Amino acid sequence: MTGLCDTCKHQKLVPNTRGSVFSMCERSKTDPRYPKYPRLPVKQCPGYVSVSR
Repeated sequence: MTGLCDTCKHQKLVPNTRGSVFSMCERSKTDPRYPKYPRLPVKQCPGYVSVSR
């Protein structure tokens, strides 16, 4: 469970060759305030945008 990231449109799931999956924040590409791989679970995020929007 990744908290808010589970339902955020900026999340990208990145698998590695050993079977692990990492939650990457795509906002980090354009805004340095957001970590590329945030510490999980994320409970608050000013950049959160629901995928249902």
